[in-house]
Amino acid sequence: MPQFTIDLPDELMPVLIRRAQAWNRSIERFLSDYIVMCLENEEEAPADSARDALEDILEERDKGPFITIDDPVAFSEGIMAKVRARLEGVARG
Repeated sequence: MPQFTIDLPDELMPVLIRRAQAWNRSIERFLSDYIVMCLENEEEAPADSARDALEDILEERDKGPFITIDDPVAFSEGIMAKVRARLEGVARG
């Protein structure tokens, strides 16, 4: 069986110890079993529809159209005015 070394942050060790104890395994055996379980279930994992939808939106926005900003200060002020209006509406309602 192939062997490999993993450098993990010290902060992760308490979590690994707890998980390994919960699975009644050594840390090494827990990591091995956990990796195998994740890889076996990876193909069966349901699609994350929210993530897929966000990726679709971002891909569409990346295509444009883009606007030309002639006055960056006025543009920023306009955005800030819209944000303030929205926050005031949320605070009231």
